[in-house]
Amino acid sequence: PMTAGLHSVTWDMRHTSAASFPGMVLWGGNVAGPAALPGNYQVRLTADGKTLTQPLIVKRHPLINVTDADLQEQFAFTSQVRDKLSEANNAVIQIRKLKEQVADRIKKSNDNAQLKAAGETLAKNLSAVEAEIYQVRNQSNQDPLNFPIKINNRLAALLSMVNRGDGKPIGNALPVFNDLKAELKVQTDRLARVLTTDLAAFNAAAKQLNLEAVSEK
Repeated sequence: PMTAGLHSVTWDMRHTSAASFPGMVLWGGNVAGPAALPGNYQVRLTADGKTLTQPLIVKRHPLINVTDADLQEQFAFTSQVRDKLSEANNAVIQIRKLKEQVADRIKKSNDNAQLKAAGETLAKNLSAVEAEIYQVRNQSNQDPLNFPIKINNRLAALLSMVNRGDGKPIGNALPVFNDLKAELKVQTDRLARVLTTDLAAFNAAAKQLNLEAVSEK
């Protein structure tokens, strides 16, 4: 807002973070985006219809002996892990939105038996996928001590590790990442099948009651 006084913005020199959702509890990981590579950047401020720019230079840490190639490899790999973590978290977000819509349609149907049964099947299968991607029993930061972390938390832990310091990822980071990608694909493929079958069945029942279809988005 155009109010009197000093306005400031602090940049942590990181690119966009991974997607997250309310109440998410992670153990030993985070969603921080990759650090900006050394180079020439530009700060742009738009206010009151005017745009001002100022050059900005990000330099390598002078006391750390790494090459530009090392930093570029770190940036590229960290970006891939960040994007895959976003995919996992967005799947959880999608599932939760779907279940909210299902509950809304059932409520509007006055508990129509056919729609309710289709909704229970859909919600059950959605929840099964959600529970494989995220540890849904986590309520506090100490809960992961009792409940095993799931795919998104393992991706977040990998992201935190490869994001730390300046230098290319350690040798076992890529094999671990490949394993996690494969595990996530199993669940996203499973989610796609639920949408193709159970969601379609639920929407068909909803249509018979002149209710709005549940959107996949």
